[in-house]
Amino acid sequence: MEKTTISAKWNVGNSSEYKSFEFNESGNYIIVKNNNSKAKSANNQVNQIVLFGNYEINGKTIILSDFGTLIVSEVNEMLISFSIQLANNSGSEIIINASKHEEMDSTVKTEMLCRTWKMASVNGESVVGTKYELSVLYSNAGTYFVELANPVDENDGGLASWKWSDNTETKFLYSWDTPPVLSEEDIVEVIELTDNSLKILERFDGDEELYELVPVK
Repeated sequence: MEKTTISAKWNVGNSSEYKSFEFNESGNYIIVKNNNSKAKSANNQVNQIVLFGNYEINGKTIILSDFGTLIVSEVNEMLISFSIQLANNSGSEIIINASKHEEMDSTVKTEMLCRTWKMASVNGESVVGTKYELSVLYSNAGTYFVELANPVDENDGGLASWKWSDNTETKFLYSWDTPPVLSEEDIVEVIELTDNSLKILERFDGDEELYELVPVK
């Protein structure tokens, strides 16, 4: 089994605990767990539990950092089934059946954008040691996830959504809301997009910031 086999967002259909599992070809995973609380966080998200980390594949086994091991029994273009062995509970086993989330149309720019990136600079200045030292993941399931290296509080970064503004694929919209509310108020201009570089421009009340990112290998 290869990373391309499981690279998708998978919506869980048989568990009240887990909502979705997502994997990308950069070697990252996102797990969303259900939370019955109706409270919302500062960025207006339903207070869901989101886990993020790296994964490796060994045969039909997926090893997830800081989480546990998945043993895949079946996977095809639309469905995946696996058992979960949690790292902190060797006696537990959970069976998961999940279906593939609908994806946006595959284009050259979409495929280049959809991976994990690391922020390199903002307005030409290095981000090391600043609030901008972060990783960001885009997926063709519409996932936009930000992980900060130095979060100030638990509401920094997290799970959001994105989509192209129009067919020119020169700008994209993003939303922190759950469910997402994508509007022109939150729009980013793509200045450069290649296999090795992503430069995006965002404007705030007359000011603008140019972010330069590089892919995580």
